[in-house]
Amino acid sequence: MGIIRKTASIATLGTINFRSKKELLERVRGERDTAQADLDKAERQKAKLEDRAERAAKRAEEAELSAIATAKSAKRRAKRTKVKRDAVDTAASLSRRGRRKAERKLQRAALKSEAGGRRLGRKARRKANQAVDAVTDLAG
Repeated sequence: MGIIRKTASIATLGTINFRSKKELLERVRGERDTAQADLDKAERQKAKLEDRAERAAKRAEEAELSAIATAKSAKRRAKRTKVKRDAVDTAASLSRRGRRKAERKLQRAALKSEAGGRRLGRKARRKANQAVDAVTDLAG
């Protein structure tokens, strides 16, 4: 592009510009296009990260609500177990045999409610921890 201009620039030791205005404009436009593409890419990434952060916050909220519900159900189970214990006390006064039978029922019920409550509690804690980890990953 412009062999005469290049030769004149070298011969005059740079007094005449090496690149013409047309070439300079072409270079600047190319750089502008590259910068615009980088800006568009950054905006897309920002939108993507904002969406991920929003979803992680929603998961954290759901995990928290799940943990609250689990705590409520565990509390209800404990209340039911207490009612069953009262029933055992009543049965104890009726007879030895009835008492032993009621105690076995109570033990089974207590084991079931404990295991269920622990399982639900673990599950809720796990979900809450996952949500917190997701939010910290996005923030960090």
